[in-house]
This record gives sequence, C-alpha cells and structure tokens, in this order.
Amino acid sequence: MGTSAARRAPTSLRWRLAKGAATRYLSPEGAGGVEVREVVSRYLAALEESAGPGDKGGLAAFRLTRKVAQDFGAFLAQAASQGWGATLDTWELPELAGQPPEIVAQALGARLVGASGGLEEAVARAAVAAVCRGHLPSADLPGLETAPSPWPEAERLVLHFLTTALSMRLILDLGEPLEAAGHNYGRLKDGLDGLQGWIDQAAGGVLPGKPPAAENWRGLTGWLWVTQLMQNLLKKLP
Repeated sequence: MGTSAARRAPTSLRWRLAKGAATRYLSPEGAGGVEVREVVSRYLAALEESAGPGDKGGLAAFRLTRKVAQDFGAFLAQAASQGWGATLDTWELPELAGQPPEIVAQALGARLVGASGGLEEAVARAAVAAVCRGHLPSADLPGLETAPSPWPEAERLVLHFLTTALSMRLILDLGEPLEAAGHNYGRLKDGLDGLQGWIDQAAGGVLPGKPPAAENWRGLTGWLWVTQLMQNLLKKLP
C-alpha cells in the first residue's frame, strides 16, 4: 500500500514507528485512548517527514487540503448570506438546485477539488462529500432557493472537513497494518471509528477566533484563517 504523501511504501524510522503503533492499537491487547493518541502522533510525525522542507509543523502535507477548506468555507458562508440558489449559480453549479443531498455532496466535492488524481485530492473530495451529506438541507425545503442556508456555521463545518480529511488520510496510509491487526470487520470498524472520534474530540477549542466575512473567505484573510486553524489542530492532536 502506498501513502497519501508518496506512491511507494515508506520505510523510514518514523513510518515504521507509525505502522507499529497502528498494529498495537488494534492488536488484541491494545485498548484505550493512550494508544489512539500514539497512533495519531506517530502518523503526523511520519507525514511531516514525507512532506519534506516547507511549511512549519507539517502544514506542507496539507496545502491542498487547506485550499479546499478555504473554498468550502467561502461556499458555506455565501450560502448562509445569499441563499442556496444564488450560491449554486456563483459556483457554476445551477444544475444542482433541487437535487438530493447525495448528488449535491459528490458534485460539490468535485467542484471544489478538481479532477486531479492525486491521493490528497481524492481524500479532499471524499471529505467534502462526507461532511455535506450530513448537513445539506433537503432539496424540497420551502424557500430553499432564496433563504439563508440552515447549515451550522461555516467555520465549524470547515473544521469538521479538516478532521475528516486527516482521519481519512491516516486510514489510507496506515490501512495495511490496521487491517492486518483488526482480524475481523467489526474490530476494524470499531478501531477506525475510535480514531475518527478521538480526532474530532481533540479538535475542540482550535477555532482561531472570528472567521472571515463571507466576501473575504477566498482572499488572503481566508487563507490565513484556515492555515491558523490547521496549525492549531496539528498542535492539539499529538
């Protein structure tokens, strides 16, 4: 299995430690939050190493993910302030008006990320779709075309996107040892759910103050806010 940072299986010390932690996490004797924390911590250290020189603190490994988060925040903020129909028109997605949430979620992920076949791109598309499926308004909601979006605040959904993307990348990168140690589907699913749940819980309190205004999400203000959010999240997890 390759990784989201490279298409060859990494063999460095940090990756060996990360894979070892993943194996122990789902081995019969592994249990409890200490093991979850170690898996995440070892993984982030290995991912930072794979990203190479660049942004401090592993941010380089999530550059495209941050850009998608910025655009996702802009889309959500516009939907809240201008309405669903106008937002779909602005983002060149008018055909999605009246479509069920499942279709909108997939199309929005493709629109925000693009068609590139990289693994980080694939994770970002899947994460946008996963977050949207749980929060998109019903297509037949009265007044949906012109009313402000009934979604939660943009900043909270952006954070949910980032934690979901991080969890998905971890599962892809460490999937082989996790699956080998899980032995059966039920144990593997419980273990993966535990990783996602721990990351979501650990992400509390990382929002960096007031989010950008709707018109500023796609500019430098939005990029800096999302970058600070990702930096806060990475510092909170190990």
